[in-house]
Amino acid sequence: MNAQEVLVLQDGYHKHDGFYLSMNTGPVFGNVFSNDKSYSSPNTMDMSGPGAVIDFKIGGAIRENLILHADIISNAVVGPTIISTGNINPPKVKAPQTLSVGEEMYGVGITYYIMPSNILLSGTLGLGSFSIIDSKNDNNNVITDRGFSMQLKLGKEWWVSKNWGLGVGLTYGSTNVTNKPDNGSTEEISSNRFGILFNTTFN
Repeated sequence: MNAQEVLVLQDGYHKHDGFYLSMNTGPVFGNVFSNDKSYSSPNTMDMSGPGAVIDFKIGGAIRENLILHADIISNAVVGPTIISTGNINPPKVKAPQTLSVGEEMYGVGITYYIMPSNILLSGTLGLGSFSIIDSKNDNNNVITDRGFSMQLKLGKEWWVSKNWGLGVGLTYGSTNVTNKPDNGSTEEISSNRFGILFNTTFN
């Protein structure tokens, strides 16, 4: 029996069982669309542009290759392009780099690994919210109510040690919120996000 065969026989070697930790980051693309329902005519705002996403998952195996985890997923676009209707002028503007549009989600997910190819399929459901942060003027900052949020992910990982894997994944995420600010208005806000994640996973 050679050294490689001895390693394979070890408990947990290149297996998806026990404690699970996945830390992921990468670019994200898409838009956040807001529709203010307080006006008789459409008053909408579409905020888009490339950004960055952080995806953190922690949990454990229900059985081998099937993982249950808690998720924190956050992304932000700095200096988005804003297209608006209604009484906002100009209708299209490139926001300054001091303005960022963020999206945050807390949820519970399941990941399944197809072995031995180490391809992963993952889905997360939870509550999400949006934020608009102006680093020059705190009076412009907005944090919305929470609403339904989800993420789907398809990826591939490669083992680099007994329990650590590195990989890449493609994601789609969406959050839908009915926001009611203190001024009595009602906004429907939704997002469509596509991301490319670089995975670092312990399992």
